[in-house]
Amino acid sequence: MIRSLKLIGAGLLVLCAVSSQAWIKLGNVYCDANTNGVIDSNDAPVQSALVVVTNTSGTFSNSSWTTAEGFFIMNIPDVTDHYVDFVVSATLPAGTTFVPLPNSFTATSEIVTNNFLIENPGCVTGPGCGGGGGETNSSSCWLTGGGTIKNGKGKPIFTFGGVINPGCNPQAAGGGNWNVIDHTSNLHFKGLDIQVLNCGNVSGVTGSSSPKTQFSFIDFEGVGTLKGIAKNKTDYGLIHFTGRAEDLGEPGKNIDRLYLRVFDGSGNTLLLISGNVSNPLEVSPLLVSTGNLQMHSCKHK
Repeated sequence: MIRSLKLIGAGLLVLCAVSSQAWIKLGNVYCDANTNGVIDSNDAPVQSALVVVTNTSGTFSNSSWTTAEGFFIMNIPDVTDHYVDFVVSATLPAGTTFVPLPNSFTATSEIVTNNFLIENPGCVTGPGCGGGGGETNSSSCWLTGGGTIKNGKGKPIFTFGGVINPGCNPQAAGGGNWNVIDHTSNLHFKGLDIQVLNCGNVSGVTGSSSPKTQFSFIDFEGVGTLKGIAKNKTDYGLIHFTGRAEDLGEPGKNIDRLYLRVFDGSGNTLLLISGNVSNPLEVSPLLVSTGNLQMHSCKHK
């Protein structure tokens, strides 16, 4: 069935830009470099793979090509519905021996994530390269998360999601990927090269509970891109960013907090998630309205 969907290239599915009126489906496609059958920090990102999402009633479809980090992102309608997404086998690297089955899900919130793992001998790094251990770890924590920050009327002003320092391996996918949609300005921020600055604890909150760690915040910085979406044609090119995520409880809604400042080479702030817009340099995280931020500890060997 998957192979029959090669007709995508003939135009049966519409490629859409991420807009401010839709929910978002995102994730990554990886190749099983250490042949252990699970996605971990040693696996290789798969670039230029086509990921398709369609609802089960057949009234909607969309698709996205993966970036150099294996990342894909696309719109889905902002209503609860049943979907399936899958990787088109014809777009995977030659010699791929396993293509993951389609993933079924029900969209009930503004951001939905899942990843795919393919098998291909070309990405296998050889014995002893899997589970690299502490020698590649640059810090003591890493982060996963996704959700929204809303205004007083209940509409999202920011949608965010991604991973920072995946598996505590700074070589994995450029240190992670972090995406933010600014619905007010119609901008898409993509963090591509990320470094962890610090892992620590917010005053009065020692550690996180799910999973259990000894930290409640992570500070990070890096470079990426900031481009317009929908009718916004702005492209700021390469930008810089600094951020903080705070995992303060479960399930995260109205508990966890996020700060992000995106700025150009002259220091001009281009996108800001902060409780103090008059001073962008102050780290003043905002409450997460939906979703969750989850700290993870590094397991050094």
